[in-house]
Amino acid sequence: MGLGHVTRDVAIAGEIRKLRPDLEIDWIATSPAREYLEERGEQVLPVSDWWGDPTGQAEIIADGGQELNLVKWALGLRKGWGQTGRLAFDLLQSGTYDVAIGDETYDLAIVLVDQPSPPACPCFLLFDFLGLDAMTRSPIELLAVMKLNRIWSSEPRGRYHPVFLGELEDIPPRSFAPFRPDRRTWAERYALIAGHVLTFDPSEYRDRAAVRARLGYGPEPLVLASTGGTAVGADLLRLCVGAFPHARERIPNLRMVVVCGPRLSLTVSDLSEGIEVKGYVPRLYEHFAVCDLTIAQGGGTSLLELTALGRPFLYFPLAGHSEQTIHVAWRQERLGAGVRVVQSQTSAAQLGSLIATEIGREVHYPPLRLEGAKRLAEAVNERLC
Repeated sequence: MGLGHVTRDVAIAGEIRKLRPDLEIDWIATSPAREYLEERGEQVLPVSDWWGDPTGQAEIIADGGQELNLVKWALGLRKGWGQTGRLAFDLLQSGTYDVAIGDETYDLAIVLVDQPSPPACPCFLLFDFLGLDAMTRSPIELLAVMKLNRIWSSEPRGRYHPVFLGELEDIPPRSFAPFRPDRRTWAERYALIAGHVLTFDPSEYRDRAAVRARLGYGPEPLVLASTGGTAVGADLLRLCVGAFPHARERIPNLRMVVVCGPRLSLTVSDLSEGIEVKGYVPRLYEHFAVCDLTIAQGGGTSLLELTALGRPFLYFPLAGHSEQTIHVAWRQERLGAGVRVVQSQTSAAQLGSLIATEIGREVHYPPLRLEGAKRLAEAVNERLC
């Protein structure tokens, strides 16, 4: 979902191409990743149409609000996963491909675990969190989590190579399910712990004044609000717009930029002076680099970029979204990066006060392992050889 996965996939593809300039890459991708790839001249297979619109399914469940239950989303797609997983497996069996890389391709993972024979080529499946977690006491949700985590925690066989994009300590020490292994132990035993993947070098943005001038920002204190590449998060952006006058009472020259992304348009009847609403912004990380404070959802990629850039930020994990509320939050708390905020418990006045308190705060985060794309490229090249 969103754009975080595909941007890192393009970075990984770039590292592989450095080692194998003759490599041809076919992509299977759905919106908005598909448009992102096509704009960059990548070859997206027409068979991608069979994968439907999983991002749209998530947006329907969330209804633009504050909650997105991942288990409910997975259950809604489970039948389709069986079909697309077999389709992907048949493509690999065709003899056309020498290696496959799937970024959280749960459909293919399910087929690889259940298939008695190995695929015709090595398959690297990428994850930045391990296992689903029940977020309610619903028996259906609890059973679904146990079933899906049983598949997830199976011993990889044949040419199935799991890859964790992050650091081992980013994995909470939780079991997949009763009588199933601990997630961190499983990753240490079976997965390549590659490190993080970024699409840019943070050292190139140390001269914030120069980058700020290039992007057209002035010297006034600057807040950026963004919720990523889906339409989920409209309520959070409206909360930010409502909080701005409260913050500006304490910081008279404050400026706020609200970024909607490729699938969301925000209509506000009466914008306060000092607020600018933008649509999709390529290379949003450049704007992260120069802001005095960023307000974001709990997406793993956005928060990783803000951490790597060493910027202060507030983040609002989606309720019911186990990846954001448990796994990403665990990583951010471990790093001491960002201030976690609960949207349902935060009024516009409270957020305005928080903005005034946190803006421009000096932060010091520990260094990150950012060699994920290079390490994965080396592993893929080794298999190609």
